[in-house]
Amino acid sequence: MEKEKIIKTSFTIFFLCFLLIATFYLISQNLVFSQQNEDEDYESIKTNVDLHVADLKIHEKNSTDLDIFGIKKIYPTKKGGFEWFLNKEDPESDRYLHNYKSIEKNVDDSFNIGERSRMGVYSKDGISYPKENMETYNFTELSKKGYWYKPSDWKNVEITGEYLYKKGQGSGITHYARSEDHSLLHNGCGGSSYKLKIHFDGTSSINKEQSHPKSWKIPINTTPFGKLDKDWFRFKGVIYNLPDGTVKLENWLDPFLNNTWTKFAEYQDKGGWGKDGNKCGGKNDHIITWGSPTTTFRWDDALVYFKNLSVREIQPPKS
Repeated sequence: MEKEKIIKTSFTIFFLCFLLIATFYLISQNLVFSQQNEDEDYESIKTNVDLHVADLKIHEKNSTDLDIFGIKKIYPTKKGGFEWFLNKEDPESDRYLHNYKSIEKNVDDSFNIGERSRMGVYSKDGISYPKENMETYNFTELSKKGYWYKPSDWKNVEITGEYLYKKGQGSGITHYARSEDHSLLHNGCGGSSYKLKIHFDGTSSINKEQSHPKSWKIPINTTPFGKLDKDWFRFKGVIYNLPDGTVKLENWLDPFLNNTWTKFAEYQDKGGWGKDGNKCGGKNDHIITWGSPTTTFRWDDALVYFKNLSVREIQPPKS
């Protein structure tokens, strides 16, 4: 009897162990299957649109990569490159900040500019550049020169802002560069620009404007963080040239202000995008490779609180 009891106990223990192992195996297989389904959905998104959510690439570095506001840099500042940071005490005293009516300080030490913003930031030598009167408006010549005004124009840039939506019908925030003037003068060619956008509904897009006011838009994509209309968030728009003559455009988001940046959208302009370059003496799909004497922070028809704005000349990656 004692022997039979031992055998029964051993069999029961073995059976329970078998069930436990089998359960863990089925759970692990289900997780793998679920991940495969997610990857298939993600690949289909990338196939159906030109702009894709970029693998949720997370950027985390050490404290030596912080700017003066304690915000992490995605790319290092160019050696000897120009950096602009919002004056936290008196932004209106800054000669580099232009194209606005008035800036008001909020009780939380952030700022607002009303419900329409076109705040521009001059490049190192861009103050009082001859707006609407550049040496050339020919895209072929601009490609050779590499700048609108001077070699120190903003070209490879990381444009950063911290924002809080308060009210209004406006869709979101735009960071843009590589333009001289957005008007109908010179056939609108001064408006050449790449526009990196984050929308309060949690979507994003990237635009290319060759001739003002028409803009060529890459399909809108949804960020992985939902709507951005309740709390503060940080947004970076990055523009840089690559050695092969193409231009890389990147949208980055830090939705929790914890310096964990996610690159959720990117696009590489290799040509084949836009059809207005011929109006400005270039190819129909002309790539905008030149720098500009100003960059711009923009939003329309919305009251937005902002702080810790910056523009930096960056050292872009080689590939």
